[in-house]
Amino acid sequence: ILTPPEMREAMLASTTGLIKANWAAGNVKELKEISGDVVWSDEKQAGFMRFRGLPANDSTKETYQLWIFDKTQDKATPIDGGVFDVSAGGEVVIPIKAKLKAQEPGMFAITIEKPGGVVVSKREKIAALATVETKAS
Repeated sequence: ILTPPEMREAMLASTTGLIKANWAAGNVKELKEISGDVVWSDEKQAGFMRFRGLPANDSTKETYQLWIFDKTQDKATPIDGGVFDVSAGGEVVIPIKAKLKAQEPGMFAITIEKPGGVVVSKREKIAALATVETKAS
């Protein structure tokens, strides 16, 4: 069984037409040192998020949630990309679990939400944003 970092590397090596985007800080003042990237395949409807500087969260109080802003969706209702927790610092790789088909992602956002996540985010706490600049070959 491959680990998420190994699955990400295999995807990068074997998949064409990947979308890539780099993480930047969102609107949470304490989270300015976030870096890493997103890789996504429209064809496979799969992808991975890689982070450095995303702090561990207390899963009894809050969780991280991914939102996929797709060109085919209304900006008010981005696609839920799943919830996840971070248990330790350092580099972390998280598989993306999109709830709907994402056809042309233009931006990815990580919000901090109540445990279990939410159906619609108020986007009060955006931990990180990644804007798609180019589609890889």
